[in-house]
Amino acid sequence: MMSPEENIAAASRLCTTCGMCCDGTMFQIVRMQPGDSPAELGKLGLKVRCREGEFFMEQPCSALKGMKCTVYEKRPTRCRLFHCQQLIRVESGDAPEAEAMAMIVETRELVEQVRSLIEQCGLREDGQSLQERFERVMSTPINATLEPEMAAVRENLEVTMRKLKLQLNREFRPPPGTP
Repeated sequence: MMSPEENIAAASRLCTTCGMCCDGTMFQIVRMQPGDSPAELGKLGLKVRCREGEFFMEQPCSALKGMKCTVYEKRPTRCRLFHCQQLIRVESGDAPEAEAMAMIVETRELVEQVRSLIEQCGLREDGQSLQERFERVMSTPINATLEPEMAAVRENLEVTMRKLKLQLNREFRPPPGTP
């Protein structure tokens, strides 16, 4: 049995090998909270936008470099408060680090499959969230008769994205109703 301090250290190690909450995999935006300074966050290089009077930060986060946050001490409130289910399980001692790491590795492999399939459909990495890129590909019409190989890639993309979303919802995102 690990101590609470060891569990927290293990969770921190997991965080720096995952990055899916920052790289545009799990979220498209991060809403600013009271106390966040959009101007200050913008000066740090974050992509802060405003729509209908609400400030938010676009994902993928421009502060994520090599799975580490370059503005960690000054990150937005939502980023400070967010703990994925894997971190919560490890921090609480409900799951060993190796189990959570295996889930992260498995899920990152799905992410890479989705990214590869999106590129096979002709859309290169462009700084948008994974969901936005997926939607752009899927909204582009194709003729399955004239492009049967593209139709097969799109079908594989749709199946893989569905599997990824289910895994993210089941294993990473907090359950509905969780703050």
